[in-house]
Amino acid sequence: MFAACTQEPGTPPGQGLSAFRIPGINLTFGSDPVATALASVSSNLADPASRLAGRPALAAQVVAQYEFATEALREPRFVGLNPLAQIGMVRGRGPLRDAVGLSREASPAVAMNRMTELAGVLGRGDLAAAEGIAGAAPFTRPAGEVIAALSKMPFVPDAARAASFADQQVNRAGPMAVD
Repeated sequence: MFAACTQEPGTPPGQGLSAFRIPGINLTFGSDPVATALASVSSNLADPASRLAGRPALAAQVVAQYEFATEALREPRFVGLNPLAQIGMVRGRGPLRDAVGLSREASPAVAMNRMTELAGVLGRGDLAAAEGIAGAAPFTRPAGEVIAALSKMPFVPDAARAASFADQQVNRAGPMAVD
């Protein structure tokens, strides 16, 4: 359902979808980058075997979006959000990073930037560049294992549940936060 909300691999998650078009309809919609990231992460992590299998660029983009959304939920505009949404996202980050060979100690900005870079080169099919990125810090496994993990993204229950809950909270109808 939210596959259309998935950013092009290599797009910084904070850019959201500035020009989302529905095929056959001549309308362009703006998008809140946090809502976009959460919709994408929730949808893709709910069933990675069917949504992300064989799509390492998209899997890397989803991890970058998770990192972005986790940090963005700390913004003052989300003050009215159920605090369990942010707590769950923080708790799910470690297992998600473990699944793809990303250091738990890396700062969120570094993790997000490396995953975005990796998504971009994988999306272009540049395996040599991908191995260069995945073979350096903050990755904790050999480059081949990182790329293989992204190609066969495992189900990470803590991250999937947290993303689903946060998505429901952010994208629910009615007032939720102070602007």
